[in-house]
Amino acid sequence: MDVTEEAFVRCANPECKVAENGRCIEGIADLQSCTHYGKALVIVDRPASPATRKPVPGVSLPGAEAMARGDVQLMLRNQPCNVVAIVGPVGSGKTSLIAGAFDLFQQGPVDGFSFAGSSTLHSFEQACHDTRRASKQKTPMMERTQTGDATFFHLDLVPDGCKGKRSALLANRSGEDYMEVQTTPALAEQFFELHRADTITVLADGKHLLDSGLRHQVKDDICLTLRAFQESGATRPWQRLAVVLTKLDAVREGAGKSERALQNFERILEDVRKQFTQHFRDIQSFHVAASPQSPSADRGEGMVELLRYWMSEPARLQPVSVPVVIPTAARSFGKLAPLASNGHE
Repeated sequence: MDVTEEAFVRCANPECKVAENGRCIEGIADLQSCTHYGKALVIVDRPASPATRKPVPGVSLPGAEAMARGDVQLMLRNQPCNVVAIVGPVGSGKTSLIAGAFDLFQQGPVDGFSFAGSSTLHSFEQACHDTRRASKQKTPMMERTQTGDATFFHLDLVPDGCKGKRSALLANRSGEDYMEVQTTPALAEQFFELHRADTITVLADGKHLLDSGLRHQVKDDICLTLRAFQESGATRPWQRLAVVLTKLDAVREGAGKSERALQNFERILEDVRKQFTQHFRDIQSFHVAASPQSPSADRGEGMVELLRYWMSEPARLQPVSVPVVIPTAARSFGKLAPLASNGHE
């Protein structure tokens, strides 16, 4: 075909000028071999601009993505909330723990708590998707948390026998951000979730505890991070501390190393209590398989006990008994005890 005969030349690519200059925009010398050459141009009408678009009747629904700090502060002023900060290095299971808490309520009430709503359903479903059969993943997996300010997942829960509801706000921040405070403790001052948390939850990666080359790093990450939080003033004495062994299914399949991994976790817990008991109201440990990748543990195993701890009455609302300290006099005269009164001056 003679490409100079413009009447017979056409291309489905709207940007191609072969009809005008005889050259293919994709640089193909043999025009007949181009997949677009000789086909009719498809013209698609552009949508109307917002100014001219006709309004469509309906209901405008609020977003359901993870909440930012401003939205959380507003919620904290308006209703009772239990705030949980989940701390751990990359891959330790933070997002799995959050998804596991949401998954608990898929079959109904859990341990005296009933699901009453959420402002972050879309983010919960996104977190859970790759662990479900519908995702067609060969093995359960979780997306990596992006760096930046913490985001919050929200659950409204109603305890049995109560008319009012209490919210759970689960903070999610990148593991890199938390680990960076080990060398720069002042960074923790900017972590809003730490200042406001009722429970700080630190994660010990069970799979790493099986590895003789990584188990010491698990201990260092937990203790050094907590020390940095404490030295920067980011923690409060009324806060509770949960030390969580994650990936329990991997620990059970440790090929003879399971008992050693559990012992290593107990040593970590012992060190944490030795160093930080005076800085927290309470310290408890948990073994969890939030999203198991093997049949060695049930999905969500250990999550009920952890949820109960997260949702216990905040210690900041409980009275704190301050021991009366009677100063000891430095001078001998001041150490004399007063005479018992006989009712006379």
